[in-house]
Amino acid sequence: MQKISPFVYKLIVLLALCAMLLAGCAGEEEEARVELADPIGGSSIVTGADLLAFLERGESNTATLSGDISLEQEMLRITKERDGLVINGNGFTLSGAGDCVIRLEEGCSVTLNDVVIHSGADAIGCLGDASIGGSGLSIVGLGNGIRAAGTVTILPNSDIQATAANGTGLIAADLILEAGASVTGQGPLGGADIAGSILLKEGASLGAFTQENYNALKCDSTLTMLDGASLKVENSGHYHGAEIGALSVSGMVTIEATGGENSSGLFLFEQLDSITVLGHCTPAPRFESGKGSIAFVEDPADFPSEEELTQTPAPEETEQTED
Repeated sequence: MQKISPFVYKLIVLLALCAMLLAGCAGEEEEARVELADPIGGSSIVTGADLLAFLERGESNTATLSGDISLEQEMLRITKERDGLVINGNGFTLSGAGDCVIRLEEGCSVTLNDVVIHSGADAIGCLGDASIGGSGLSIVGLGNGIRAAGTVTILPNSDIQATAANGTGLIAADLILEAGASVTGQGPLGGADIAGSILLKEGASLGAFTQENYNALKCDSTLTMLDGASLKVENSGHYHGAEIGALSVSGMVTIEATGGENSSGLFLFEQLDSITVLGHCTPAPRFESGKGSIAFVEDPADFPSEEELTQTPAPEETEQTED
C-alpha cells in the first residue's frame, strides 16, 4: 500500500479545512439573510412577499423597507383593517406593474416616508375619499401619480411630489391640503386636475407644472387659500398656468403664476371679490365674468391694510375677457 507523503497529507487537510470554512460562512450568510426579514413585526421588509404578508398578518402599523421592493402585478390594498398604515422607505423604491402600486378603499389613510412609489400605471389609486401623508415622498406613475374618485386630503406637514409620465400628477374630485402640507404635481396632461374645489389651509403649498398644451392646474370650482398658503403654477407650453372656477383668499397668501405666451397665468371663470396677493402673474390674470379683481404685490411690506383691502385694485391689474 502506497503511503501518503506528509506534504500531500497536509495539503489535503488544508483543503478540507477551507471547504468547511466556506460552507460555514455561506450558512451564516444565508441565516443572516433570513433573519433580516421581519414580515410580522414590520421592522425589516425585504421582498414584495414580505410586505404583502405584513399587510395581512403584521402585528404593528409601521413597515420599514430594507431594500427596493417590487410587487409585480400585486397591489398594496389599504382597507379599513389596515387604515393608517405607515411605510418608512429609507430612500428605497416600492414599485409595481398592476393597476396601481397602492390602492386605498373609501375613507382610508396611508403615510409614506422617504420612499419612491413607482408604477407602470397609476402609482396611487383611491376608490373614494382618502388621506395621504408623508415626508420625502416621491410618486411616479407611467399613467397618473395619484388618481382618486373622491376627495384627497394631504395630511399636515406632508411633503409630496406626484409626477406622471403620460398623464396628470394628481387627479381628484376635491383636494384639501392641511396646515403646512406641500404638494407638487407634474405631468404632460397637467400637474393637478380637480373636478371640484381646492382648500389650502394655513401655510400649505400647492405647485402644478406642465410643458404641454393643457392647464398646469385645473380646478372647476373654488380655490380657497388661507393665511400663509402659497400656489405656484407654471405652463411652459401654450395654455394657462391655472384655470379656476373662482378664487377666495383669507389673510396674506402668495401666488406665482406663469402661463403660455398667448394665454394667462391665471384664468378664472368668475371672480366676485377684489383681492390682493403676494407674487406675480404672467401673462396677466383674466376672468370670464364677475366684477372682482386681483392685484399682485411683490413685497410683504406693500401688502395693504384691512381697510385698503376693501378698495378695488386698479383696472389694469386684472384683464376681463370679452363676451
